[in-house]
Amino acid sequence: MIELKNADPNFKWEIIKREGGEGLLKCFGCSDCAASCPVRYFDERYNPRKIIRLTLLGMKKEVLSSPFLWFCAHCHACTERCPQGIMVAEVINAIKNYAAEQDYCPEGYKMQLDLLNKLGRLYEIEDFDLRKREKLGLPPINKIISEVAKILEHTGIIERVHSKNAHANLKSETRNTNE
Repeated sequence: MIELKNADPNFKWEIIKREGGEGLLKCFGCSDCAASCPVRYFDERYNPRKIIRLTLLGMKKEVLSSPFLWFCAHCHACTERCPQGIMVAEVINAIKNYAAEQDYCPEGYKMQLDLLNKLGRLYEIEDFDLRKREKLGLPPINKIISEVAKILEHTGIIERVHSKNAHANLKSETRNTNE
């Protein structure tokens, strides 16, 4: 049951004023986004409609601390089906960006950012890969791409996600909570 006494009436406005959050108020809760979401094939507890409804109700802590917020694959199937033309994946992204700024960030996300910062990509290029490319006549790939590290530094995201509270604020597991 949702306890509105804990609601933050300004939460939805914080999301709406962010890039991608503009369509939030257009949602009338039809659930086409949830019905079309491929992530739900793997975990039915993920529900973009619920994330949006809780955001509209001002349930800030529930939304930001939910690990399900980070499940969106940004395939935009929800956007294709939305009768209101809401860019649902972009709204979810706006909420995730706000969550990261408020020190809610899963450990796996931090690890991916660290890899991007260190390697310029999410995987390390091995000498084997480089030799294979050379045999195929493909150009070599730089092992470290400093431009990516510069972008990450400029945005300040590394520092934000590694703040002392970033992981502590998330619910510790994806237990069945009727989400």
